[in-house]
Amino acid sequence: MEENKKSNGNVLTARGEGKTLQEAKSIALEKLEAQVGQLDPDKVEIIVMSEGSKGFLGMGSAMARVEVRMPGVKIADEKTESQAKTDSGSDAVDTRSTGKVNPEAEARLRELLEKVIDSMGLDASVSITDGDEEIIANIAGDDLGLFIGRHGQTMDAVQYLSNIITFRGLDERKRIVIDAEDYRDRRVEVLESMADRGASDVLKGKNDYELKPMSAAERRIVHMYLQDRDGIETFSEGREPFRRVIITQAGS
Repeated sequence: MEENKKSNGNVLTARGEGKTLQEAKSIALEKLEAQVGQLDPDKVEIIVMSEGSKGFLGMGSAMARVEVRMPGVKIADEKTESQAKTDSGSDAVDTRSTGKVNPEAEARLRELLEKVIDSMGLDASVSITDGDEEIIANIAGDDLGLFIGRHGQTMDAVQYLSNIITFRGLDERKRIVIDAEDYRDRRVEVLESMADRGASDVLKGKNDYELKPMSAAERRIVHMYLQDRDGIETFSEGREPFRRVIITQAGS
């Protein structure tokens, strides 16, 4: 049954889809946490859009869908499912030639990133590209391990601050992705390999497979990668910074 929606236009929302309501809720929460950091579950409204169904002998099944809302944060547009599946990389056009990005927003983002780079004593440059729904800032240089941090944690922190600061006071808003040395693409490959290994063990009879603790953005990648895999389900467990993805047998 769908829960009542709060009448509040000043909210941040994210949607999740999965084989079960639990999986759909986990995915939606991971999306929201990827934008704003750790959430207090008591302050988030969860709206069940569809409880889903298994159908008959696998035919006519429907995915469960939920929307999570956090009041008090203004955004221009809701994120689509295709956006959720993309955490890095873009076929975007350079904003300096197209002018798609608000000039003030681009100036803020560039200034912030250059200050962070300088404070770390790094010799690097910043390039900003603009897609329809997100802005990607790529850091190029030598020895960027300090900027990236362990499992991308430092870069994720910079990305989080960039999303807060860049559009403050402006009418428009886009998701900002920070990347360096194509780290995010390489990390996605690692996460997908880990997910494949866990899913294989579960399908061979293991009840649960527990991945190492990871950030909300990385957990979301795993959820989305495995959401259509037959015979398994995923959910998140634990508190930050030790929250992790659990892969389990479907219906267990």
